[in-house]
Amino acid sequence: MQQILLTAVVAVGALFLGLTVLIVVTKAWREGRDRWRAARRREMEPRILRWVHGDGTSLQVALGGVTRGERTVVESVLLDHVQRVRGMERDRLARALDELGCVERYRRGLQSGRWWTRAASAERLGMAGAVRAARDLATMLEDPVPEVRIRAAAALGAMGGEAAVRPLILALDEPSRWSTIRIADILTGMGQPVLEELVGVFPRMTVQGKLAAIDILGRVRSVEVVDWLRARLLNDHRDVRARACHALGAIGDADSAPAVAQMLRDPEWPVRAMSAKALGRLRYQGAIPGLALAVRDPEWWVRANAAEALRRMGEPGLAALETLLDDPDNFARHQAVLMLQEAGVVDQRIEALAGPDGPERRRAESMLAKLAATGQVGRLRELEVVHPDPAVRRALSLLRERAAEPAGVPS
Repeated sequence: MQQILLTAVVAVGALFLGLTVLIVVTKAWREGRDRWRAARRREMEPRILRWVHGDGTSLQVALGGVTRGERTVVESVLLDHVQRVRGMERDRLARALDELGCVERYRRGLQSGRWWTRAASAERLGMAGAVRAARDLATMLEDPVPEVRIRAAAALGAMGGEAAVRPLILALDEPSRWSTIRIADILTGMGQPVLEELVGVFPRMTVQGKLAAIDILGRVRSVEVVDWLRARLLNDHRDVRARACHALGAIGDADSAPAVAQMLRDPEWPVRAMSAKALGRLRYQGAIPGLALAVRDPEWWVRANAAEALRRMGEPGLAALETLLDDPDNFARHQAVLMLQEAGVVDQRIEALAGPDGPERRRAESMLAKLAATGQVGRLRELEVVHPDPAVRRALSLLRERAAEPAGVPS
């Protein structure tokens, strides 16, 4: 029995010793390899960059050949620099990656059972601008791992061209909202080339994909799609109508303003809210009466966007907000106070109290009396304490006291 135990202890000890030796040898080998690679990189990188900025046809010829061990060093240099340059230099770096056989290796990596290898391979194909791999990358948009799908989408976006646009647009129907947003960002960055394809595919997309497509069109800001977006204002789905309003406002086409203003009367509140927001961006003064009515809307987002739109209209919009200070709708009054304060109108009227008696001062007193009557007197109370002019402080105090008096009680 003791002999068996002794044998087991010796065996375990030998195993641990062997593992220790293996770890030490492996670590020493890796450190030696990394030092060799770093030294080779310091020597080879300047030669590679001279070739990139020169006119030689082959990198391998310029380097006098590349050994198997040096391929990893050259590849790392190429991948580092291909992300930093544009134009002819980038094209030369991409061709060098292909010349070294990297592109075919990356394409094989897309078939790996390890998701991180598939993701890295997709990303590097994008860096290499390997257009011939576009179909392979399009297949990866259906990979079960989200990170692989996003890397493949980004690679297609980096390549550009018709072969990349179609699969990316179809991927907007991705069930994950996170993936849809990322792909929409990629398509937006591609600019004009995506417009025609988006419009053509739109009828066959899911509602989620349609909303993303309209957002992309608005962010690209091309007047070429304005007429098409106006037609979407008649769509049966409320979110499509709302996003179309938002996109037209983002593009800033003034001729679309009357059509967008019509949507203030839409039965669905998201459409009314986006219509109001778009009108503020378009600064369409013909919508001021409709926006003043929208400040009384039962839905908070509609009220808030309408009031903000009036503030952005300049003097005519601010005048409309002033008329809302004695509106019977309590919510409308509060929105008006908020916007007038943000626009600096309240402070301007307060400063007018220090001036001589006349139309300007009486206008200021009338407006501030209405404001005090709403109960939103935080700013008045603050300046009543800190304003440097005692006459203004007294006037503000009197306005507040009058607003606080019960109806029918003489002042």
